[in-house]
Amino acid sequence: MRVVDGDTLEIMFAGLSDAKRIPLAWLVVQVHPMRKKGFQIQIGSSSAEQPLYSFVKKPTIPGKSYIVPIRADEEPEFRSFFTELAKLCGRSVTAEDA
Repeated sequence: MRVVDGDTLEIMFAGLSDAKRIPLAWLVVQVHPMRKKGFQIQIGSSSAEQPLYSFVKKPTIPGKSYIVPIRADEEPEFRSFFTELAKLCGRSVTAEDA
């Protein structure tokens, strides 16, 4: 589950004991293919110069991040959500590099 609270993203996943909050100015979401069908979405924080949402061959988010496996058919919904967040805070998204 993901919820926007002002200028902060609050994320909750099964297995996490509590919600995690990341300021939108620092939010970085990287999508990379899994060996089997689907993707892994890595959510973390980094420099605002990075695109908010991007496809990568290998994740490069430094420090602590959260990895969520998703089915390929779920990716467009995630991309749409994070693209809207990027627009709200004046950040960019990139095309698929993978």
